[in-house]
Amino acid sequence: MFATRIAEAEKIVEIVVEENSKTTSATVESLAKIEVGDNWSPDMGEGIKRNLVSSGLFKDVEVFTSPAKDGVKVHILAKDKHSWVIAPAIYNQPTNKGGGIGFGENNLFGQNQKLLIYGQVATGDSFFIGAWVIPAIGGTRFSAQFDTFLKTARNIEYAAPTKWIQSGPDEVRHSRIHYLNGGMKLGMGLFKGIRIEGRLRGAKVSYVRSKTQYRGPVGEEEAQLGAPVGDRPLNPGKEGWDVSNEWTLSVDRRANWYGVQSGYKYTAVYEYALPKLGSDFHYWLANVNIMRAWQVLKRHNYIIKMGVNYGHHLPFQQEFKTGGTSMRGYLNDQFRGDFKASMNMEYSVPMITVKGLSIRGLLFVDSAYTTFLKTDNPERNYLPNAQVRGLDGFRNSVGAGTRFYLRQIVLPLLGLDFGYGLEANDFQIYLAIGLTD
Repeated sequence: MFATRIAEAEKIVEIVVEENSKTTSATVESLAKIEVGDNWSPDMGEGIKRNLVSSGLFKDVEVFTSPAKDGVKVHILAKDKHSWVIAPAIYNQPTNKGGGIGFGENNLFGQNQKLLIYGQVATGDSFFIGAWVIPAIGGTRFSAQFDTFLKTARNIEYAAPTKWIQSGPDEVRHSRIHYLNGGMKLGMGLFKGIRIEGRLRGAKVSYVRSKTQYRGPVGEEEAQLGAPVGDRPLNPGKEGWDVSNEWTLSVDRRANWYGVQSGYKYTAVYEYALPKLGSDFHYWLANVNIMRAWQVLKRHNYIIKMGVNYGHHLPFQQEFKTGGTSMRGYLNDQFRGDFKASMNMEYSVPMITVKGLSIRGLLFVDSAYTTFLKTDNPERNYLPNAQVRGLDGFRNSVGAGTRFYLRQIVLPLLGLDFGYGLEANDFQIYLAIGLTD
């Protein structure tokens, strides 16, 4: 192997891809973002290597050049990772304990396509998910996704907070929802990481009435908002078909150097119900999310995520939720609303790296403000005092955790977080083993 000193602006006349046992050469070239006929400059090698490593498909990448008639020949040595895994998963989180098994393929047909099949049985959420993602249809800038999500979930709704500093919440209403969902997405890459996507999906929503319970005080207001009516309490919301269209505009300029991220991603989403296509619900929602990552001291990583979400007449199954892994230190889905503003910060460091096994430690801060701005939706049965105001809806947590990775697979095989909720003065543990990402 040797690198040849060449003049700037020489033409690439040939691209040679080697050591790729599974990924097709055309896919390697597409991920490297180079083509025959491009101008070559000496600093392009590092960019090609960064692009290929960031794809997550290769455990080692080398790029060098050799002279060729009328230009330069680019050699890419790309050693594939083991691209698929069949693994169990075990969860032990507040209000949700269980396990499942899944199959994940990160490089289907050697074309960077993704396939996930996973099933889980748990005390909280039991579900089946299947997804097929095609990042580049026929090597073009167009993408597609087909997915299904079949869930039966026990929902615990808690009494709305009445003050900023407040200990453990009271469970007010229990219910079980069946959510049978399927969808498809088509997208197009525009330029420099900018992508637009449209998604059409439909779901059948129903409740198991025999499991619905109301545990709060019974008065005139409560009887209207969820207390027992006759022999049976009200469900959290309406049943029926939830059909919607979603549009997403994103700018993704991230890089991932063997688990250490850098760069940024901005995303704006607008989703609205489609009564003309059979939706029994009438709502719309919008959100903006920002993710920014910095590589620090080569192997340290600082990541910040921020988001603002707002919805109009959201049904129960579409409401924004806070708690659990999105707010470590609080119970799963402890807070609900049609408005949510959140921020998560993490700083991770390498602890042990041995023969491809990497153990990273992290510190985190989670913050969110969640509430209902409006409770005039006739398709939703709100609990009393749902419109939280002032600091009562502001929650923060701090904590530490660890992640186990295999470089050959690049899936976190174990996640363990210890979160402390500042306003609740409470401590929670979140453990996930197996397919945890």
